[in-house]
Amino acid sequence: MDKQQESINDTSSQALIKKSDDVNTGLSAINLFDDTQLVKAEAFLKRIIASEKGGIKTLNDGFAILMRAQDLQLPFSTCIEHIHVINGKTGIDVHIIKSLLSRAGVTWKCTKDYTPQYQYTDGNTIYNETQLPNYCVKCRTAKEAESKTTDDIVGVYPVKWYVDLKNNIYNEFQVSDKCVVAINKQHAIKLANEGKYPIIRIAAQAVDFVTEYEFTRYKMINGKERIITCTSRFSYSEAQTAELFTKDTYKKYARILIGHRAFTLGARDIAADALMGCQETSELKIVEGIDLNPSDYEIAEEIK
Repeated sequence: MDKQQESINDTSSQALIKKSDDVNTGLSAINLFDDTQLVKAEAFLKRIIASEKGGIKTLNDGFAILMRAQDLQLPFSTCIEHIHVINGKTGIDVHIIKSLLSRAGVTWKCTKDYTPQYQYTDGNTIYNETQLPNYCVKCRTAKEAESKTTDDIVGVYPVKWYVDLKNNIYNEFQVSDKCVVAINKQHAIKLANEGKYPIIRIAAQAVDFVTEYEFTRYKMINGKERIITCTSRFSYSEAQTAELFTKDTYKKYARILIGHRAFTLGARDIAADALMGCQETSELKIVEGIDLNPSDYEIAEEIK
């Protein structure tokens, strides 16, 4: 992005903000420390409450949204539908987050969408794919891994998995010497009738699921253009550790909400100055122990 384009983008952003302010001059420019303006704002909010616009139930909620709208330089009419007050705290939904990121010159890409993660081995040690050391190189077979292994590099290959006739699943390091690998179930039954312990090779079993986003931001610092990047991710195992699956909604919509968390973590990391530390609505509800509404995870699915 050249300097001319950066200047155009800055001008466009400023024009967008000014246009929003012009549309909502009364509330956007209100001085909350001026008693006269405060009374007028209170009267207006009472009308909004009476109309059930945006779900505002109390004056305190209305003023909380108004203050947050001023902080974020957003029109109040938009914020009453996309900013929610939860136990006295304001949460912003993903539409607001995406708008603020775009205004700050941030782009993003989903590089892993609830991608299954597997276990790998060098023949002695088992590694989780999400925790592979930098010196490990993923290979398809043990033979290929052996050829890639040097003093500085360790080749690893997928761990093999098996199932017995009782549907117990084992990885290759849990298999007893007494076990015999069968070609299929019929072969396994035949081996069992001969007094042996048959197991059948099955597809690799995922040990985790990860969603990952890459963010890029173009920003002018001291007159020089800087390109800032960050990667954020969130996984099934992290959700388990945080005890998020105690909520029925998280169990039903794990992929969507894990992706949502991965996105918002990265958004706050790369554009903290734009988001002002705000939590996303569904994230705030989970922290506060409040059940999610269908709209929360439907919005989450729109991120990608």
